[in-house]
Amino acid sequence: MRPSLVTAIVAILLFFDAQALPKFAARTNQSCQHCHVNPSGGGMRTFYGATVYGRELLPVPIWLEDYSIGEFSPKLNDNISIGADFRSVFLYQDDPIESRNTFFQMQSDLYLSARIARNSSLYLAKGIGNRFEAFGQAQVLPMKGYVKAGWFEPAYGLKMDDHTIFVRAKTLFPMNGGHDAGLEIGVQPGRLNVVLFVGNGSPATRDPDRFKAILGRAESAFSFNQLKIRVGGSYYNNAQNDGVTTLFGGFAAASLGANLTALAEVDVRREYRNTLRTTRQGLITFFELNYVVTPGLEAKVGYDFYDPDVDIQSGSEERFVVGLEFFPLSGIELRPQVVVRKEKPVDLENNQLMLVLHLYL
Repeated sequence: MRPSLVTAIVAILLFFDAQALPKFAARTNQSCQHCHVNPSGGGMRTFYGATVYGRELLPVPIWLEDYSIGEFSPKLNDNISIGADFRSVFLYQDDPIESRNTFFQMQSDLYLSARIARNSSLYLAKGIGNRFEAFGQAQVLPMKGYVKAGWFEPAYGLKMDDHTIFVRAKTLFPMNGGHDAGLEIGVQPGRLNVVLFVGNGSPATRDPDRFKAILGRAESAFSFNQLKIRVGGSYYNNAQNDGVTTLFGGFAAASLGANLTALAEVDVRREYRNTLRTTRQGLITFFELNYVVTPGLEAKVGYDFYDPDVDIQSGSEERFVVGLEFFPLSGIELRPQVVVRKEKPVDLENNQLMLVLHLYL
């Protein structure tokens, strides 16, 4: 297997995770925690997300009638629920010498949520290798607020499920799935959703320095007849012994009716290094347009841009994505997509064809 293909596989394994899809939140004008146990989205689905939205509203209606298993519940009992996400991938990649293809298992995550007291729960997620999440959360704060502590991914930006897009792969959060040990607090005063986080700022299980990473995220949702809009911004600062890394940006999602949804995010990554006393500033952008062709089938186009240093004219990258998302039956998704990549100053000729089989519970 050529190094370029190995690099692509490793990147997808590291960057693809079980996140919420922000387009669903935009269409329903609901917060992530409406369908996910994690208040900031991703991972295990709530009872509504698992039994209603994911199994009844997404699949092809006529096939749902023929192949539905009837009453379904992820609950083992009144206090314990389970869930799962499995993604298998076929990847074909261009190569200037010889094109390559391979199958591989991208994700195998099992979830468990246990209610340990009134309004308090324990959450566990175990995936491939050493990838996992473990935290406790309590819905005990005013304004529908919660407190969460443990090992999890900070709630920066849109938190797209595809971590190969640049607002995931080129920010701070792909490493070790983007997870960190820390404390998160969230509240919802009116239309506003605010999240604050403090953590180690390191993929290690223990903090290697005396500094802490901080994150703030705010989002608000509006609706005007058939148009639903969500806008927000995020800020992340991580001071370390050798310097400071700062990430900040804005994001938005808009849905017109039940069929057309647009997503966008723009981030600035700024790195200061003590030894050289230099600052490098990069720009990262993302745009995606989704259209429901017919219930159960969606078409999407996307564009990503990344410039690691805006003061240097070369070194930027672009991605153009065209794909489909097909939900034939409850708990099954097929996602074929073509990715055309452009690099400067030298194009690496590494375009990709990817087919993802996603089984979820």
